[in-house]
Amino acid sequence: MGIIGQLLSSIGALGSLVCFILVLVQMFRREKTGLAIACIVLIFCCVGGLLAFIIGWVNNKEWNITTIMLVWTVCIILSVVGSVLNPATFSAFSTIPGRP
Repeated sequence: MGIIGQLLSSIGALGSLVCFILVLVQMFRREKTGLAIACIVLIFCCVGGLLAFIIGWVNNKEWNITTIMLVWTVCIILSVVGSVLNPATFSAFSTIPGRP
């Protein structure tokens, strides 16, 4: 199950990145430059992707990006399912040097 989970997580993450970039392109096309730059800067704080996702869904009809948003949602679901199937192991972090 670990390999399948890792594969699903990887596909979901790559798809999410592509959809994020496509939504950013639409923001620049619609002259929402400040919002697009804010999403790019905030991606390093783990907020930019969520902001772009919400703005994309709010404007999906107007910007004609419903398909992109549906694909992005499926990619997020794939990532979550993959993470559930292959949870991170923290055994390397839980051992204290000198203790068994």
